[in-house]
Formats: sequence, C-alpha cells, structure tokens
Amino acid sequence: MLRRYETIFIMRSDLQSDEMSSLIDRYAGIIVSLDGKTIKVENWGKRRLAYPIEKMQDGVYVRIDFVALHKVVIEIERNFKIDDNVLRFQTVKLSDKVDMEEIEREIADTLKKEEERKKEEQRKEEKRKEEQEKEEQEKEAVIPEPVIPEAVAEEQEKEPVISEAVAEEQEKEEVIPEPAVSEAVAEEPDGKEVAQETSSVETDEKKAEEE
Repeated sequence: MLRRYETIFIMRSDLQSDEMSSLIDRYAGIIVSLDGKTIKVENWGKRRLAYPIEKMQDGVYVRIDFVALHKVVIEIERNFKIDDNVLRFQTVKLSDKVDMEEIEREIADTLKKEEERKKEEQRKEEKRKEEQEKEEQEKEAVIPEPVIPEAVAEEQEKEPVISEAVAEEQEKEEVIPEPAVSEAVAEEPDGKEVAQETSSVETDEKKAEEE
C-alpha cells in the first residue's frame, strides 16, 4: 500500500557541491527505482547542529517528500546507515491514504515552480554578466591620465632657483663699465689750451715792440 513519507537527512558540511548533488540524486533515485514517486526534494543548506556529531558543528540538511511502499523506507535507511557522508536521518509517515491524482498535480506544480526558479536564476546570471561586460567596456573607453609621481610633480612645479651670488655675477657680466679717467688726466687738455693762449699773447706783444 502506498503511503506518503518525509525523510530528512544531514550530510557532512565539508563535502563539495557536486558531491552533495550526487548524494541527493542517489537517494531520490532509490525511491524511483522501487516504484515510488518523489514529490519534492529540498536542499535546506548548511545549518548549525544541535550538538556536535563526529566533531562537526555544522551539517547540510536535505528533505525528500515522496510516495512509496514501506519497503522503500527500509531500503533508504539501510543505505543511510552505511553511508559515512550521512550524519543523521529520520523518516516520518505523513499519510496512510494517498490520492494519486492529487499527488500528480502536486508534482506538476512543484516541477513548474522549479522550472520558474531556474529561469529566474538564469535571468539574474545573464543580467549580472551584461552588467559586468558593460563595466569592462566603460573602463576600456576611459583612458586614464598618466600618473606622475608626487616627488616628480613637486620638482616640476618648482621654478629654477639661482643663488644670490650667482645672480650678482650675472648682473656684473651684463653691465660693461665705462673706462675710468683720473682727475689729473681729465684736466690736462684744459691746461694745454691755457698754455697755448699765453704763448699767443706773448708773440703779439713782441711784434708790437719791434714795430
């Protein structure tokens, strides 16, 4: 007789993502292989354990909602007991009577929701990639100005500084001084002119006397 069951098991949290997926698919496959039907498989993710199990503080919780014969529950739990990757498990009977038409509708609704969830995740991933590509294109379009080290920039801003002594030397070279003439030399032409005038007067006086 078909009954509805719920199995919750805890996997080791140190497993890789693909190992976890493989483990979940394995137990869901056992149900299907024994003429059962999985209604919903939920990965609740990593959670804190109520108490340490095999020195582990965390575990990954998985819930499987299914319809099957009791022999399926026995087979699943037998596999749980010999699987080192499963820390704990528990199976609860949800219902003795099963309406298969209702179960089929519930399965179809679950598949539809799962499909919508995958599409939404795909849209988000595509949007994220588009935004990432856009950012990369914007970065390539903007050519950054060359960065000048702070020390070099300070040196460029400084004007060439000439020491005071060098500046004075340059001023002296630019101004050519006039040749200096001593006072005695400067007065000498005037003295010669006076002498010439005196000599001329004396000559005139001698000519007058002779006459």
